[in-house]
Amino acid sequence: MPDRFILALDAAGDSCSVALGAVTIGGVDVRAAEKVPMKHGHATALVPMIDAVMKQAGIALAGISEIAVGNGPGGFTGLRIALATARGLGLALGKPVLGISNFQAAAAQLPADQRSTAGGDILVMIDSRREEPYMARLDADLIFRETPRFMTLEEIATDISVHPPALVTGDGIDLWQGAWPTGTKRQPAAADALSVLSLAADSAHRYAAEPLPLYLRPADVSQPKAAR
Repeated sequence: MPDRFILALDAAGDSCSVALGAVTIGGVDVRAAEKVPMKHGHATALVPMIDAVMKQAGIALAGISEIAVGNGPGGFTGLRIALATARGLGLALGKPVLGISNFQAAAAQLPADQRSTAGGDILVMIDSRREEPYMARLDADLIFRETPRFMTLEEIATDISVHPPALVTGDGIDLWQGAWPTGTKRQPAAADALSVLSLAADSAHRYAAEPLPLYLRPADVSQPKAAR
């Protein structure tokens, strides 16, 4: 019998995804999952996807134990939609809501043996929809080595030259057009509900955080002239 059921959501990047997993001693048994590529429209897609996944799994929302959600960084609108939906469901159902970093969820897409044999930092670069990516450094266990940052291209050049990463991943790799240090391996990957689910199921709760948005930079908005 499963120890618990986790409903996982992610809408911070260029997709909208939902997954439901049963957590047992042996790991996570994925009961149902959906993922749709999209840059916009997360607000209308997410709730119907949750309904479809629950119906496919044959489990009522009241039967889940926890809700996990990618808490960014990523697109402002999709990130807010996913967090608001997760927290609303948690409040309505009386279930805990776990925030999972999209940096860690992206790196979790890589096979464990690939991460462990890298022999150094794993640099995760997430698309910020600007010239510069969001950046974070993780160890082989996907634990943060330092606080995630949003840096200029010049700062990125200095950072990777002074501290060459062993492995680079994420969906923002192509935003960096400069040279990589010799020996650095690159493997694109993007966070989704399945990788959020896998980290939320960790028995030690090493990856769980408050379900609060990680923005790393201000929104691309400006005030109307009359308000300035």
